[in-house]
Amino acid sequence: MSRKSAERKFDQTADEHQRNLVSLIKAFSYAHHLDKVFRDFVELSALAISNSVDRAQFEVREKRYMEIVGTYKPDEVARFPKMFAELTLAFEKRVSVMAAARERGVMASNLTDVLGETYMMLELGNARSGQFFTPYAISKLMAGLIGGDAVARADAQGFSRVLEPACGAGGMVIATAEAFHDAGLNYQQAMHATCIDVDPCCVHMTYLQLALLHIPAIVVHGNSLTMEVWGHWFTPAHVLGGWSRKLRARRSHDAMRELMRGSMSDDDEVADVGTGPVPDEVVAADVEPPTPMAIEADPEGEVTVLERPVEVEASTGLADLFEDAVSTQPRRDDIFELVDQLTLF
Repeated sequence: MSRKSAERKFDQTADEHQRNLVSLIKAFSYAHHLDKVFRDFVELSALAISNSVDRAQFEVREKRYMEIVGTYKPDEVARFPKMFAELTLAFEKRVSVMAAARERGVMASNLTDVLGETYMMLELGNARSGQFFTPYAISKLMAGLIGGDAVARADAQGFSRVLEPACGAGGMVIATAEAFHDAGLNYQQAMHATCIDVDPCCVHMTYLQLALLHIPAIVVHGNSLTMEVWGHWFTPAHVLGGWSRKLRARRSHDAMRELMRGSMSDDDEVADVGTGPVPDEVVAADVEPPTPMAIEADPEGEVTVLERPVEVEASTGLADLFEDAVSTQPRRDDIFELVDQLTLF
């Protein structure tokens, strides 16, 4: 598709806030490459949100924020908050339409991958490295096809975990959240996502969009194939919702179920400990989490993997492995650790 065709399509489908966002980005073109402006915008926005909830990484990220701001003139810096406001309003408008429809008893799907669409319309991916973000319509179709198990598990157990090992701009996770909404579930409470990408810009895009949609998630700057981790980002919904405790409870619950299965003979019936919301009391269970192989062998594994590469097709414990890696990062002994909201496992 030519750039002019992409722009015509964008004008037909984008709302006024998306168009305003593009106009503000293009206003930098006289002095800066648009690719740099876009990347700086999503990183600045991600840093600002992260620093409001993740005090353990505040100093390093505040320093990075000031480094980026220092490369622009004051009048240019003033545009970034306006861009953030337009992005926020774009999502707010779409969510309000869904909420109003739900009040009338109608499920109206209205979300989209705003940043991914903007990135592709500006041809930033092709200009830099040939990146291509999946159109949201395809992501939504895929989420409907492979996300049913996650929705069913969330309905039975209280919440479901999803994994996106190559998250891009987060379009698949947004589409999965929309699938939860269409199934009558509140994705802000019934879904937790672990998102991974090797490109820091993709990490910032995903984090920014999931944060604005209040989706509980851990966004990892890492490599799903080599299991390297270079950074991690907790969305405000993850921190404020106490998801560290919930994830520990789920893992302890799974470990207990594995032990019960292992202690019974083939003729014994396994107690149904895999349904219903995970009780808070499970947190105190003195049980080691199952190994990745045990999780992998479990046909009822708790992680739904979205767009899995062939190399990791068999790994249903990938989210646990990355979350374990995140937990080994240096942590500062501050109030956030005391209230147990930023420590994973």
